[in-house]
Amino acid sequence: IYLDDYLHADKSQIGLILSSYALAAVLLRPFCGYALDSWGRKKVFMSGYLVFCCIFGMYALSSIPWMNGKVLLGFSLPLLTVGIVRFMHGLSWAFVSSGNQTISVDIVPPSRRGEGIAYFGMAANLSMAVGPALGLGLIHFFGSTYLFMTTMILSLVSFISLCFMKFPAYRPQRTRINLKAMVEKTSIPFSIVCAIFCFSNSCYMTYMPIYSKEIEGSNPAVFFFVYSLGMIGTRFFSGRIFDRIGPKVPIGVGFPLMIAGSLLLWSVHHYVIFYLAALLLGVGSGMAFPSFVACINNMVRPTRRGAANATFSSAIDIGIASGIISFGFISDWMGLRFIYFVASMLYVVAFLFYILVTHRHYQRNKIQGV
Repeated sequence: IYLDDYLHADKSQIGLILSSYALAAVLLRPFCGYALDSWGRKKVFMSGYLVFCCIFGMYALSSIPWMNGKVLLGFSLPLLTVGIVRFMHGLSWAFVSSGNQTISVDIVPPSRRGEGIAYFGMAANLSMAVGPALGLGLIHFFGSTYLFMTTMILSLVSFISLCFMKFPAYRPQRTRINLKAMVEKTSIPFSIVCAIFCFSNSCYMTYMPIYSKEIEGSNPAVFFFVYSLGMIGTRFFSGRIFDRIGPKVPIGVGFPLMIAGSLLLWSVHHYVIFYLAALLLGVGSGMAFPSFVACINNMVRPTRRGAANATFSSAIDIGIASGIISFGFISDWMGLRFIYFVASMLYVVAFLFYILVTHRHYQRNKIQGV
């Protein structure tokens, strides 16, 4: 919304700028996994998180009046500023996302890993339910600078609360920096599934505020709220299902719901169907995604969790970044509606790859009690 309504970027520019966040994270992610395993969880995670919090305030630089009308490298100076800051933000996010996922797995007993990861993800879902509505309200009533400074303050409050948290004991395993130390090969099949999954997800997570303008009576904040409710609701039971019978049911139910939700978005003309699609997508994502995370951690020893989660998170970043860019160009060419049909077909591809390759790989490589 800020890039579209305030900085007047076109869809392809929005795609490039938004994807710079994920692209930056991809560049640093393998090193983050190595650092978490070799240097220790707490100091790596907390250092990255502090930088991540402070960068929120730097977005306000794009609203400095003297930048208006100036062009550099083919971009308006405010747009270029947002792109650079977002790239820096992505670098710090690599440490934050790899660290919090790894530490959450360290905390939860192996027998309840699916349930624990589901509850951990619920916190992100709750913020997604409140965040878009709060952000849209702040930018509408108070302006962009107020929004950026508010997010920085809230994130710093979160950082301060982490300073009082007791982290699980972990003895770092010092190894040489090389590709083998940074990439966990057992995570690759699930990473491929996740990359396709996140490629598809990027179209509605990024372009929904713009697409909703084509649906009379719809509100993007309500869409994300319903989507988050769907994810939150499934977290209460999807993790327990995983712990009892494995990933077959959560993933086997989640993907068809995602496919159905995307097809509804492709064909929607009424806001009720628009919100029904959000619910299906939320429930489907809430069923499938925690199972991905639990599976990759069930195939590695604790000393390789950082690398495993970094490898998996790299797939998330690659999927999101390439999806944002690709869907930006596709929407300019075929219209926003068509990208949701493309997303539904990609969910089908990811589901088939899981059935034919990834599930068998998991059954061969899972380790009991780690």
